[in-house]
Amino acid sequence: VELAFTSKRGDARALAARAGDFGCVLAVGGDGTVNEILNGLPDAPPPLAQLPIGTANVIAKTFDLPRSARAAADAVHAGLTTPVDVGVANGRRFLLMASAGFDAQVVHDFHAVRKGPIRMHQYVSWSLRAIWSYETPTLRVVADGQELPPASWVMASNLPCYGGPLAFTREARVDDGQLDVLAYAPQGRLGLVRLFAEAFAGDPCAMPGATWVRAKSVRIEGPPAPWQVDGDPGETLPLDISLLPRAIRLVVRETHDAPTP
Repeated sequence: VELAFTSKRGDARALAARAGDFGCVLAVGGDGTVNEILNGLPDAPPPLAQLPIGTANVIAKTFDLPRSARAAADAVHAGLTTPVDVGVANGRRFLLMASAGFDAQVVHDFHAVRKGPIRMHQYVSWSLRAIWSYETPTLRVVADGQELPPASWVMASNLPCYGGPLAFTREARVDDGQLDVLAYAPQGRLGLVRLFAEAFAGDPCAMPGATWVRAKSVRIEGPPAPWQVDGDPGETLPLDISLLPRAIRLVVRETHDAPTP
């Protein structure tokens, strides 16, 4: 067993690059830590486990991962794993989602001023304020070679849960070899409010102006708008998204057939 600590962004990725000879990697942190490790792991990675101590902990909630160090160690020792698809956005791997539009702008703006760990109430209040100043872009979306209607917000999801109580793509599966793509047509600020309301207690994929498809590849083009992966900022469009089917095995405490939000 080797214990390693991180002190700055990039440390977890560098440590993960040395994990090829280990039987398992246990990430102690949130979804951002898992994403950084995911991007550092070799092409034939060992199983990945998580002890969730982050803000949203979407992966842990989806798979009902253990929340104590003892339980996480027991899960690693038991060796139960489930295969998980891995998305790739402009070369960056992700487990949750990649997106361009409103949430990506919020992620970019928030990370530019954040200090220390993120608290959920900070992110929510920042998002609510951003709705009223957000300038809606028009994005071109092509999924598996098929052009979708023009959109202002596009997300390609691997998991059903987005974060907290929000679920934009409730039918998404982590092991079906496809991304659930939700493209939302420009409908102004009130449209964004309705979309969040549906994500809280409804079905955003069934809303007027929403296009939902499953695809193995997605390209998003438009003005130089930002994109994000797993809650961390990327760069600016264009964005090419693809999928690596069942590319990693996640340590769980029981067999997991179909995660639901």
